[in-house]
Amino acid sequence: MVKTLSAWVRAARPAPAQDAPADPGEAGPARSLRDNWVTLTAAALIAIQLLWMAALLSRAYFRQDDFFDFDRALAMGFTWKYLMLVSGGHLAPLGFALSWVLARFALYDWTVTALVILALVLAACLALLRVLRTLFGNRPAILIPLMVYLFSPLALAAVDWWTVAAQTLPLEIAIFMAVDAHVRYLREGRARQLAATAGWLLLGLATGQRGAVVPLLLFGLTSAFFTEGRWLPGMARAARRYWRAWVLYGTLLAGYGVLFFVLLPGSTTPAAAPGPAGRVLSFVSALAGTTLVPGAVGGPWHWHMVGAGLATPSPPAALQQLSWALAVAVIAVSIAARPRAGRAWVLLAGWIAAADVLPVLIGRLATSDPGLLGLQARYVTDVAALLPLVLGLAFLPLAGEAGGYRFAGLALSRGRPGRLATVAVLAVFLAGSFWSLQSLAGVTDTRAARSYIATARAAVAQAPPGTLVVDGFTPAAVMDPVFFPASGTTSRVVGAMAAGPRAGRLSWISAPRGALPSLMIFSAQGQLRPAVLAGRSSGPPPAGRRCWPLSAGAVARIPLGGPLYRWSWTVGLDYSGPAAEADVQFGSQWIRADLPAGQHTFYIPLEGSGAAVLVALAAPAPGGCLTGLSVGTWQPAPSGPAFPRTPVPG
Repeated sequence: MVKTLSAWVRAARPAPAQDAPADPGEAGPARSLRDNWVTLTAAALIAIQLLWMAALLSRAYFRQDDFFDFDRALAMGFTWKYLMLVSGGHLAPLGFALSWVLARFALYDWTVTALVILALVLAACLALLRVLRTLFGNRPAILIPLMVYLFSPLALAAVDWWTVAAQTLPLEIAIFMAVDAHVRYLREGRARQLAATAGWLLLGLATGQRGAVVPLLLFGLTSAFFTEGRWLPGMARAARRYWRAWVLYGTLLAGYGVLFFVLLPGSTTPAAAPGPAGRVLSFVSALAGTTLVPGAVGGPWHWHMVGAGLATPSPPAALQQLSWALAVAVIAVSIAARPRAGRAWVLLAGWIAAADVLPVLIGRLATSDPGLLGLQARYVTDVAALLPLVLGLAFLPLAGEAGGYRFAGLALSRGRPGRLATVAVLAVFLAGSFWSLQSLAGVTDTRAARSYIATARAAVAQAPPGTLVVDGFTPAAVMDPVFFPASGTTSRVVGAMAAGPRAGRLSWISAPRGALPSLMIFSAQGQLRPAVLAGRSSGPPPAGRRCWPLSAGAVARIPLGGPLYRWSWTVGLDYSGPAAEADVQFGSQWIRADLPAGQHTFYIPLEGSGAAVLVALAAPAPGGCLTGLSVGTWQPAPSGPAFPRTPVPG
C-alpha cells in the first residue's frame, strides 16, 4: 500500500491538465490504460468506498427522527405545508421530499433506503472527482484529497442515518457541482455555466440552511484563488469582475433568507439565545476537540453509545492530542509550502463557523446539553466534503498554474520530503479510518429495532379485522419517548404499516373508557398481545361476601393492595348488575361512569393517587355490585394469544 501511494505521489505533475503522454509505439489497451490510469484508479477507489459503506449500512437501520419523518409523510400530502416545516431551526424540503417518496413506496424498507443512500454516495463521489479535475487538472495528486473524502470517518454520520443522509449527501453534491460550474464560469465566462451554478445553489438551499453558506464559499474561493495580489483587495476585484454572478447568487440567497425567516416562528423548536458563554465554549470545545479534529485525521478510533442508538466519538486521550498535533503540522507545512495555503484554511474555518456552529447555537443549544451536542458527528459531517477541496487548494497548484511552492522540497511532484510526508500522513489517516469504522461496527446494534418493526408488520398482517389496540410508546430503540412524547407511539409508528390495503384492520384508542372487551396492545418486542391493567388491585371481596354491594346514597370504599403515586391511571371496575350511573373517585377527582347492564369490566381513565377507590351510585340500581377493582396502566399480558406467536428475529 505504501509503495502504491508513493508511486501515485511521485507521478504527480503540477502543471499538466492530463496524465503523462504515452509511448506512441505502445499497444492499444496498454496505451489506453496508461492514458486513463488516474480515472481508473479513482473509479477503483470509489468502488472500494461503496463496498465499505455497504458493509456499514448492512448493520444500520432506521432510528428516531426517521420514523417521525416517515409517519409525518404518510399523514400529509405532498404539499407546501409539508415541505416547508422548520424543525429544530432546520428548513430541509428536499429531505422531506425524499422521505415522502420512500414512505409511499418502501415504508420501513431498509434495503431500498440503503440503495438510495449508496446512490447518493456514488453521485457525491463522482461530483468530487469532477470538481477536483476542474480545479487541479487530471493529475495523479488529486487521488489524495479524493481518498480523504472517500474514507473519512466524518462521513459515517451522513451514511448510516437516513434523516442525516437525506440532507447531507445532496448538500455535498450541490457543493461540488456548484464549485465546478462556478470555476468553469470564472475561466470561460459562459452564461450556461452561471445558470448551472445557480441551479446547484438551489439544490443546496433545498437541503437546509447550510446551503445558504455555499454562495459565500464561492465568493471566498474566487477572491482567494482566482484574483491576483493580497486577499482583501482581491475581494474588491472579485466583486467588480464577476458582479453578474454575485447579483444572481445574492438574489437566490435573499429569497431563501426571506422564506426562512417568515417560516422560522413556526419552528418545532423556537430559536433562542444560546445562553451563557460557558455553554457555547463547552459545545465548541467538544465539537472541535473531540469530534471534528480527530475525525478529520482518521479518528475517533473509539465510539460510545448514548441512549438509543446514538454513537458519539470517544477518542483515547493520547490519540486525541496527537490528532491535534498532526492537524497543526499539516496546516503549518501547507502554509510553509504555498503562499496562499492559509486562505484555504480560513475558508474551512469560516464554513465551520457559519454552517455548523452558528445554526446549533441558535436552534438547539438553549434546550440541549452542550457537551452532548458537541459529540454528535452529524453536525460536522459536511466538513468531509470541504476538507478535500481545502487540502487541494492548500497543497496543489490550480490547473494551468505553474509551481507556486516556496521550497522545492515541499512540492508533492519533485520534493522527496514532501512525498514521504504525504505517504506517511495518508497511511496514518487510512489506518485510523479503518480502525474507526471497525469500532463503529462493533458498537452498532440495530437488531432490536429491526426485530420490532418486522414483528409489528407481521402482527398487523395477522390481527383479526377490527382489533382494538391500546396506544402506547414504542421502545426507545425505535423512538425514544423522552424525545418524541407525542409521535413515538404505536399508533403513529406501527399505524403507518396498518394504512393502505390494511386500513381498518386495527383501531387505536389512547385512553380506553367504557366496557371494552378484547383490548390488545403492542409489546416491547412488537407482538400484539391482550392488554391488561398492571398496578394495584382490590383482591377478593371481604370474607363472607361475593362482592361489594352498591346502593344509592352510600359510598363504597374499596381498598387497594397498597398506595399509588399521582399519575394518569386507568380504573377497571368489575361490575355485575343492572344499568347504573356511578361516581368514581381516586384521589380528589370524581368521574361519572355509565355502567351498562350485565357482567363486565368498565374502564375509567383518571389522574390521582391513594390507596383506595370510592364508588357511589347516583341512582338506585338493585342488585348492583362490584366483584373486583384494579388501578394501573395498560401493559401486554405475559401469556395468552399473541400475533405473531414469536418475535421475528432482527
